[in-house]
Amino acid sequence: MKKKRMTSFTKTKIFTGILCLLVIIIVMSVQLIGQESVNSGCSYLDPITMDLLAFSIAIFLIIEGVYRISEHKNMGIKKQLTRSIRIAIGCGIMTIHILQFLAK
Repeated sequence: MKKKRMTSFTKTKIFTGILCLLVIIIVMSVQLIGQESVNSGCSYLDPITMDLLAFSIAIFLIIEGVYRISEHKNMGIKKQLTRSIRIAIGCGIMTIHILQFLAK
């Protein structure tokens, strides 16, 4: 029986997913721990428009990164690394601003 090899695209998707989950977990723990150490209830003074702007930039980073990865499916993980990092940064920004929005 022939063994199927994982394609570069599949490896990149798995790597990007794990990287995004890792960034989300780190951002959430830092944000929640930092939130506990603040005595005042007004730790997020930015207007909601800043959260919406950052959220839309994060969505752009994620969509653009996913599009570029799918556009170059045959490239290996090393060549797709910056795109995976871009998606992870977008996930981190989105996580921060969702947590800040929930705290308002």
